[in-house]
Amino acid sequence: MKKFLQFCFISFVASFGLPLWAEIKLLSPVEGTWANRQMLVIDNSDGGDFFYSVDGADPETFGFAYDGPVLLDVDGDIQVNVTRITPEGKKEKYSVSYKVKSDNGSGTSYKDFVQTFFDGGILNYSSGSELEIPSDFMFYLGLSSDTNLPENFMAARTLRLSPSCVLSRYIPCTILDKERDVKYRFIIKTFPQSAGVYSRRDVPFEISDWDTITFTDIDQIYKIDSEYWGLPTEPVKLDRSVSHMISWQPLEYDAGNPIEFFVLPPKPEIIRNEADDGTIVYSLRGDDSYALSIMNSDGTYSELFQNVGIDAFYGDAVSGNLILGVFANSVYQGKISVSYNINRRAPQIPVIKTNAEGFVSRGVVDIKISGAKGSDLYIALSEPLNLEETEISYTPDDPIFKTVTLGAYKKVKGDSFSLRWAQNGLNPVYYKVAAYSKIDDNASSPIEFAVVIDQSNYYFDASGIPEGADGTYKHPFTDFKQLAEPLLKQRVVKLNVKGEMRINEAYNVSANFEIINGGDARLKFGPDGSLVVKASTLELSDCRITNVAELTKKSIVPLIKLENSVLTMKDCIIGTEFARNGTVIDASNSIINISDTIAAANAVSYASFISAVKSRISIKKSSINTNADTSVVISANGGNIAAQNNEFMVTGGNGRIAELFGVTASFKENKFKANLVNTTSKTVPLYVNKATKLTEEKNSVQGF
Repeated sequence: MKKFLQFCFISFVASFGLPLWAEIKLLSPVEGTWANRQMLVIDNSDGGDFFYSVDGADPETFGFAYDGPVLLDVDGDIQVNVTRITPEGKKEKYSVSYKVKSDNGSGTSYKDFVQTFFDGGILNYSSGSELEIPSDFMFYLGLSSDTNLPENFMAARTLRLSPSCVLSRYIPCTILDKERDVKYRFIIKTFPQSAGVYSRRDVPFEISDWDTITFTDIDQIYKIDSEYWGLPTEPVKLDRSVSHMISWQPLEYDAGNPIEFFVLPPKPEIIRNEADDGTIVYSLRGDDSYALSIMNSDGTYSELFQNVGIDAFYGDAVSGNLILGVFANSVYQGKISVSYNINRRAPQIPVIKTNAEGFVSRGVVDIKISGAKGSDLYIALSEPLNLEETEISYTPDDPIFKTVTLGAYKKVKGDSFSLRWAQNGLNPVYYKVAAYSKIDDNASSPIEFAVVIDQSNYYFDASGIPEGADGTYKHPFTDFKQLAEPLLKQRVVKLNVKGEMRINEAYNVSANFEIINGGDARLKFGPDGSLVVKASTLELSDCRITNVAELTKKSIVPLIKLENSVLTMKDCIIGTEFARNGTVIDASNSIINISDTIAAANAVSYASFISAVKSRISIKKSSINTNADTSVVISANGGNIAAQNNEFMVTGGNGRIAELFGVTASFKENKFKANLVNTTSKTVPLYVNKATKLTEEKNSVQGF
């Protein structure tokens, strides 16, 4: 494997808050699935020998020695094992697993950007230049300081360090293309804009602790300021608050010997300036001959700079201590320790918690938005959008939602905020909220949440897919059981039915329930199937209704049972078969409106279409037939009946069109027909007791 770039200690001290539990500090790779091969980057600032393997093997026996960042040139499922042997001989181990599914971005608008790091794993950056993250990406810099939080992705932007920044660093960068679901992770290696001066002057003395001079060449004689020439054997202390001149010449006198000298300027003052953009710049106040150099990990110094600038990319943070060597005319004078802390890292994106199970919610939606601790939280809301259409597949990408705009962001009290959204009316409603956190001038990327609340409109499709069925147009219910909860909890339920819907048990209905034909709608009741409507409404239109009889069942289980409710039935075809006794509709203190409907109820012993107590019944333009040993179309005790322009027929042993007890009834322009075995001259279509008030007009009678 090819090795890259000798590792620089400063980069790690400055860049990352590493997990305290890890003795081995691994900056790359990390867990995840990546579209490019990964770099191995270890913080070896504490010394020791490192070995690694990429196939899960023991690094010491079957691995490689680590001497700096290296590209792990492998794809697929990878396990990197690292062993460190400390200077004391102790062994430490670390392991990380990840996956590489190579994708060089071919065919995308950002393929050229990917190529800058794809083959080598490192993108070189020079301070002062611009690093543009393509707009297709979201990005994240560094390591997460909290492994329980997600990577804090931000919208793409152009990154830049101040031209004065001389800090060299290795910075992990993660970029995500959400549309393609592709994630890259690479290392940004930063360099100063221009190299410093690699100048050193050889002098026959050394300076330590600023004011201690040790003369190193015994073949020279020395003079400090106006003192006599001599050959000092012990270090000399100087007052560095003033300047001094050190002179020297060869010990063996020669008339042509030159006298060399070096002027020690007064000790300078370190100056810390913070620029308007937040860059920290250290410089020296004093003699112009002074320059600064950053101490390397081995205690040496390299380039000399007039100023040492420290900066961080937007979205990153850098902090730590630097040892700066001070040089005068390229001669080392002493060192200065400086600290720095630049935080351009945005707060964690707010977390949104909600009880909504998906983009379409069937109930009231509660939302809690929590910002980063200690941050300011800003919220923006849209106006509710009432949706007229329900027969669409609601997804966040529907064009109708693209037109919804957010209001202005407003700062809320505290770092959390709660909302409650509900459907106001019968139509679905769309809500949207966005939030971001802010600390000082650093703002997180906004997070958005949107939901359609539809508590009324449901879909059933007998040929639908049971998995994931939620009653929406895209994922319709496939079993009536799935509707049991909405029928009890919702205020209104409008059910669009396609195909055969089986009702195999008794279901309580407390919602205002409407069944609409969405294509060959057929309701099939099992032997125990029934809709028990309590203090609500049931509307049926353009449906076919049948049932399945059970020969052993003697009790009457009505298909529809009404208690203080309203039934509206229009353009329906009903065909029922009961084993012994049966009633299609049983009502108490209710209202029944039937029109343009054809119905037949058949049983062995007793059959009726409507059995009602203290109810109001209206039947128009319908044809209703009952067939049993005893057949009755309507049996009513109390209440009101209005029947007009219908055809009623009873077939079997005995029968009547209606049996009325204490009812106010009006029958006009109806046809009463009978096909009975047991008939007498006393058999009449309408039986009424003395408490009944009956009005008849233009009814025809046949078979009675």
